[in-house]
Amino acid sequence: MTHNHRIDITDFCDSYNPIVKSYAVEFLSKIMSLEDIRTLLFNDVNTKTTKEIIDFADQSSDNYLSSFIYRLVGVKEIIFCRENRAQLDTNEVWKLISKSIRVIPSGLTISSIGSQGFLSIPLYKQDASLGNFDFIRLHIWDDSLDEYMDMKKCLDFSIHSHTFFAKSWIIIGKVKNDRYEYKIDSNGTHSFFEVQYNKSLNEVNQHTSKAVNKNINAILFKTSEETHFSKGNYEIEPSKLHQSGHLNSPNPSATFFSFTGKDGLGESFVIGPKDIAESEINRKMNISPIYLLDKIDTQI
Repeated sequence: MTHNHRIDITDFCDSYNPIVKSYAVEFLSKIMSLEDIRTLLFNDVNTKTTKEIIDFADQSSDNYLSSFIYRLVGVKEIIFCRENRAQLDTNEVWKLISKSIRVIPSGLTISSIGSQGFLSIPLYKQDASLGNFDFIRLHIWDDSLDEYMDMKKCLDFSIHSHTFFAKSWIIIGKVKNDRYEYKIDSNGTHSFFEVQYNKSLNEVNQHTSKAVNKNINAILFKTSEETHFSKGNYEIEPSKLHQSGHLNSPNPSATFFSFTGKDGLGESFVIGPKDIAESEINRKMNISPIYLLDKIDTQI
């Protein structure tokens, strides 16, 4: 059951572009305009219950519109629970997000391997300003994805921080989150790296990145090892180092992951072995996630 029981016209209009931006650019030519959807969905009322909106999507013959609505309701529930410190019903939101992916051609879903080795599917991106930045993604770890990545590079550059406050909700599986601190030291075994991205056809997910050594050596200290299970969640403050992964092999793990600028800003950096000058990571783009959704459904 969702906490966010109603969506009004203003909230819907504000969410239109951030939701549409999460799809491949071709989706723009498929989805109805903001004005047309608003007229069709709200008619002469200012607010609708989430059940009414979901029922509308279930009955619609326009799969692109249905996908948009499922994603909208799921994302708004994630945001509501994050901002109100409420328990997220990951199963209910998963059903909505999974349907939003399944009802449209796979080519319209942005689905690429992140630098940490998981499949990343954007769901929402509000980036008008840093302070109001909001980015929500679906992350899936699975052994079948390993072939698309240089796993040694993933491990070498897996300890990192974020500019934004991050929160992750575990949908299924077992996810690890190790936390680190550092001390600048010329004799340290690690160094700070700057991650440089190439220009991509879609700005939501980049497909190539390069880690360049800044020649600032440091000693790393692991301060905690955490394991999180289904229904659990964890948070990472801006600038804080962490290393995530999953411990559910051979079965997949999946999370909803959010970045927000509303809780302060920090610095994004990566720490890796100091003897590496630079390292390029190529990310496999446009992997159809359907078989992974199926695997997750069998566990849920």
